[in-house]
Amino acid sequence: MVAARKTRIFYFCLFLLPAFLLYFAFFVLPLFKGVQYSFTDWNGVVPEIPFNMSQSEFHEKVLTKLENKQDLDYLLKYYQKSADGQFYNLTHWIKENGRERQLNAGERRKIKAIFARVGISSIKQIGFENYREMFQEDTRFVPRFEKKFLFNEFDDLPALIKRQDFDENLLKHLSAQEKALVLVNYQFNQPKKAYLLNNQLDEVNAEEIKTILAEKMYQIIYLPGVIGFTIFFMILNVILSNLFALLLALLLDRKLRTQSFLRSIFFLPNVLSLVIVAFIWSFVFKLIMPALTGIPLWLGSTDLAPYCVVIVSVWQACGYLMVIYLAGLQTIPSDVLEAAEIDGATQSDKFKEITWPLLAPALTICMFYSLSNSLKAFEVPLALTSGGPGYATTPIVLDVYFNAFMQNRFGYGTAKAVLLCVIIMLITGVQLTLMKRREVEL
Repeated sequence: MVAARKTRIFYFCLFLLPAFLLYFAFFVLPLFKGVQYSFTDWNGVVPEIPFNMSQSEFHEKVLTKLENKQDLDYLLKYYQKSADGQFYNLTHWIKENGRERQLNAGERRKIKAIFARVGISSIKQIGFENYREMFQEDTRFVPRFEKKFLFNEFDDLPALIKRQDFDENLLKHLSAQEKALVLVNYQFNQPKKAYLLNNQLDEVNAEEIKTILAEKMYQIIYLPGVIGFTIFFMILNVILSNLFALLLALLLDRKLRTQSFLRSIFFLPNVLSLVIVAFIWSFVFKLIMPALTGIPLWLGSTDLAPYCVVIVSVWQACGYLMVIYLAGLQTIPSDVLEAAEIDGATQSDKFKEITWPLLAPALTICMFYSLSNSLKAFEVPLALTSGGPGYATTPIVLDVYFNAFMQNRFGYGTAKAVLLCVIIMLITGVQLTLMKRREVEL
């Protein structure tokens, strides 16, 4: 009994303890640090502790305000006067026992705490301001409805307005007086099914109608924003990649002469770098697809670009999922399928009653993998469209990158990253729970 306990302790120390320590060091600590930064306005550029300060500023703002002599001595140990005596510079190398070493993290934290006591910090705590801005002020981030104006008052009056545009985008927005003025000068033409401008329109009425059209001729459009595109991408990518992967697995599970070759071909896109994949498909969408379809813009269209990103991601991901489904299919006992066939079961009956239920574990893994990867999409949108046109193909991770590293808003970008982390944990946690429960029922 004692030997068994010693063996368990030995294996715990040999395998589990290092794993727990690595998990704590590389996930738990960064997560808590990220949560801390998400409540600040830090730009990610200015150092947390000043590298140098002028002599007058150092004396006035630091030395004269420190009441604790130990803090004063500790600070002067690391800040030394420059040769001309005009600055105090932070030394990054400390001499101890005749040897030099770099300033460690503990010393940096203590220096940061001392500066904080005298009110000097590059990081300002702003509480939930980043999260409030994210949902209330960031027009790129959340889905919303917006007015799209269809006429500019500096342009000439349109000679013809289609009936649907006239009725839906103009008349319904006008007051009775404005409607009367517009209908006097725009008359409906039945053959053309449009409203035509009166050629006898005087200059005064023309200016007044221009103002009315500029202010009241608009349509309400839906802008999905970063969250909307992420949800759109997640749904289509998860469904299509799993569907195509399952179909490929069912086809390649048969006895074919070229079975191994075909499996390698379909798995090949997963081996390629996502950036290389994006550049390959960029060539396809810019040169080949316009020639085949006659549509000139694919990646530059706000309507088509999101689907282009989905197509590339599905093409790249389904090969990996196919391998998981193939592994699941090969665990199904062949004698069960043969017995069902002898009993007169059709191919659809065998798939519905035997193959599909026994594929539940593989489906759970594939759904988890595709869900988490869809929510973390970054390389393909960045390399294929750079998040454009506008921000039509910007997922949350790419938006975090833009905020933190392009706009130098590290605190705000971290707040979005923390929110995404929570969303991924919730969605994948619910998915795993529900599908594991379904596995037991099947």
